[in-house]
Amino acid sequence: MEYSVNTIDANYDFTVNGVSYIGSPKPHTAMYVAKKVERLIQNLEGLQNCLVFAEEGIEVPETLHVGNCFVFCKSPQLSYAEFVNHFAEEKNNAEAKRSYRLTAEGYYLGENVQIGSGAYIEPGCLIGHDVIIGRNARILAGSVIKNAVIGDDFFCNERAVIGSTSFTMYVDEEGNKQRIATLGKVIIGNHVEVGSCNNVAAGGCGDTILEDYVKLDGLIHIGHEAHLHKNAELTAGITVAGFVDIGERAYVGVNATLRNRVSIGADSFIGMGAVVTKNVESGVTVVGNPARKFETK
Repeated sequence: MEYSVNTIDANYDFTVNGVSYIGSPKPHTAMYVAKKVERLIQNLEGLQNCLVFAEEGIEVPETLHVGNCFVFCKSPQLSYAEFVNHFAEEKNNAEAKRSYRLTAEGYYLGENVQIGSGAYIEPGCLIGHDVIIGRNARILAGSVIKNAVIGDDFFCNERAVIGSTSFTMYVDEEGNKQRIATLGKVIIGNHVEVGSCNNVAAGGCGDTILEDYVKLDGLIHIGHEAHLHKNAELTAGITVAGFVDIGERAYVGVNATLRNRVSIGADSFIGMGAVVTKNVESGVTVVGNPARKFETK
């Protein structure tokens, strides 16, 4: 699927074939930027062929205008959503024509799926179209995997959902809440474990990333565009909102809640039941609601 930006601005002659997040933009994609995160516009330095819906009043350096098309509007999220939802309609229509088959092992398999050698998949699972799974995966009964690229030695416990539709909404011109189409993926490294009844949402405009050796206990929600770095460990009942960044070897205790867009530093410790509303520095322990630094006496 491709969209010619020339139909929006005759001064540009490139195509858009996907979406990305302004925090990590990619060429030939559409994205939006609001005034409150105007600083992220600097991530476009050195890139071209981006379609950017930008809030009126944002100052864009002249160098970024070269090769990138900016559409200034009062509500960039609304304009972006209308563009993306139209873009996604073609994808959804194409998906509806694809089919699943029931394998001899009792799980459903979509089209154009790649599964590495030594994989074990129990009955009742569903592996969606275009999913890639590495070697020696062990995927237990009732799990659903869509919109995902997964490395080697993956373990998925019962009834986990990976690559679900992200919860990203906008307000339309009549004041009603509407869904923004999900066009991102879940990217999972090697030796990752996902617990029972987990939900790992696909990125709305970028990717949700679980790096090598990430370990998730049961009943965990991982929001869209979250990034869990190598060896992060999350225990049962945790809620991780969208765009959260969890550093290497960080430990998150039972039933903790992490607000959207917070950053958790490497080697940090999030106490049981903590409600994290602000960034946590590396090597720090935080506890409580709201979470605060734990000071030993």
